[in-house]
Amino acid sequence: MHNRFIIPLLVAATLAFAKGSAPHKSAAKLPELSREQKKVAVVSSFAVNAGKGVNFRLDVRNNTNKMLELRFRNGQTHDFYVLDSSGKEVYRWSKGKMFTQTVQNRLVKAKESTVFANRMDSSNMHGRYTAVAVLTSDNHPVEQRMEFALR
Repeated sequence: MHNRFIIPLLVAATLAFAKGSAPHKSAAKLPELSREQKKVAVVSSFAVNAGKGVNFRLDVRNNTNKMLELRFRNGQTHDFYVLDSSGKEVYRWSKGKMFTQTVQNRLVKAKESTVFANRMDSSNMHGRYTAVAVLTSDNHPVEQRMEFALR
């Protein structure tokens, strides 16, 4: 007879505990950082080296005195793509790649940098292009552009 009540009591206790641990709706939320504040926390530089192939390098620097967390929705942390002079996309580093579907983060120590770099084959390309580097972070997104030429 006692066994009949144990499972329903355990389920009720679990639900009560789960309901009680949720934040109250009237709890104060932390304010969102403005774009200006985010720009101060993260400083980035983008370099394109066009020679035998094109090398992309995105440096992301923590400009604060505290550890900085970069949060990503999935395994993709960055992307590089290239636009021709008419604005048509002619290359995307992530095209055809598969990324894990797990949330991840990357910690960057105070005043230190993390680097994202890739290489593109440019053997059949000539003319003027615009390279775009993207840090796909949810909390500190970055996008930088740079023009370059291939002969």
